[in-house]
Amino acid sequence: MLNKLKKLIGLVGLTSLSTVSCAQQDQDAIWQNVYNARTQYYEENIGKLPDDILKIAHMAGVWPGGGLYVIPADKIGKDITVYSTFGLTNPDMPAQATVSDVKVEKDNLGRVVSSSANIKSKTQTAALSGAAGYGYELILMTKDKNAEWPLWFLQWAVQAELLNDAGFLQRVEKYNGLTVEAIPVGENDNDKINVLITKAQKPLPLGTKLPNGKMEFLVAIVITDEEMKWSMKNGRNELASKLMEAGVGQLSDRNRPSVIGN
Repeated sequence: MLNKLKKLIGLVGLTSLSTVSCAQQDQDAIWQNVYNARTQYYEENIGKLPDDILKIAHMAGVWPGGGLYVIPADKIGKDITVYSTFGLTNPDMPAQATVSDVKVEKDNLGRVVSSSANIKSKTQTAALSGAAGYGYELILMTKDKNAEWPLWFLQWAVQAELLNDAGFLQRVEKYNGLTVEAIPVGENDNDKINVLITKAQKPLPLGTKLPNGKMEFLVAIVITDEEMKWSMKNGRNELASKLMEAGVGQLSDRNRPSVIGN
């Protein structure tokens, strides 16, 4: 567990408990209890977490205990991979800092080799009553193995929430779902997706009670241009129902045909 915790903390590092105050020890204990409970729920309902968590380098000062996981989801179904945030429900969320002047350097293969950003404090947005942090973790399910585009999407979503107070959970609850159009998910300017974000539906895990409050799962589903336009007229909830009826469910497949007309 210590090795995994070190990877989760990432750039922040670990401080010896003998040198910190009782209050800090209490905060660390709460953080660890939340981490353990969330890990257990994921592994019992989705699949075993990898040893490595993927960090968003320039967000380290804003989201020090959070990152992204790519999880072989054997608890959900065969050949399914779940791409998930892990830490939006941390005790130190909602975020109390933001970043500006982000600079990212990449190699000739498009891999990030270094990044920098200016960090400054911001007013913490009000947490939902009874919620753990932002109250949710965001997942995207697909049968695409070793895909990078879901990670691009999750990075976009995390930045929208932590830096711009997008309020995804509140919007999903208010509008019975949320659609977002043309999200960049690759180096190519034309590599974009539309998504429908809804609360998880059975047989997916719906969420649980963590030591610091309630955690729900929001699921992002890739939708076609036709489905996007249809939802604007007929509603997000109605589109979600059509996807369920057509057998798509909450699984993302960028190459599937539209369910409109089915």
